Amino acid sequence: MQQKQSSKSGDGVIHEFWALSSGKPYFYVVIAKSKTKRFQLNFPPELSDKLPNATVPAQIFCRDKVWDLVYIGDQVTKKFGLESWGKFMSENNVTAGDACVFELIEGDTKSSVVKFKVQILKDMFPDELKKKAVGSSLDKPINVD
Repeated sequence: MQQKQSSKSGDGVIHEFWALSSGKPYFYVVIAKSKTKRFQLNFPPELSDKLPNATVPAQIFCRDKVWDLVYIGDQVTKKFGLESWGKFMSENNVTAGDACVFELIEGDTKSSVVKFKVQILKDMFPDELKKKAVGSSLDKPINVD
C-alpha cells in the first residue's frame, strides 16, 4: 500500500504525493512556459510502446477526482486530446515549473482504455533536480545524488 503524504503549496492548496513503488510504468513532465495557451502532453517513447496504437478513452485519477480524456495513440506522437488535457491542467491550476508524475495503472498495447494515477508536484520540484531529471521508469529513476 502506498503511503500518501501531504503538503501545502504557495496557493494554499493541499497536495498529495506518494512514492512510486507499484512497479508500474511511469513518467513525469515538468511544465514549461508556453508562448501560446495551448496545453499539449506527448508521451515518451518508453511508455508509448506499452500503449495502444489507437484512439481510446482515458482516465486520470488525481486528488480524489477522475478526469475523462481521449488518448490518441494512432499518430506518430501519442498524446491526450488537447481539449480534455487542457481542462485537467486548468482545473488543477497547473502552471510552468510544476511537475506531473503519471503512473500507468491500467492499459497495454491491446487495451480499449488507459488509466493513469497522477501526482501534481506544485512548487515542490527543486531546480537542481530538473537539471538531473531523466527518470521515466523504475529502471531509470530520478537521480538525486
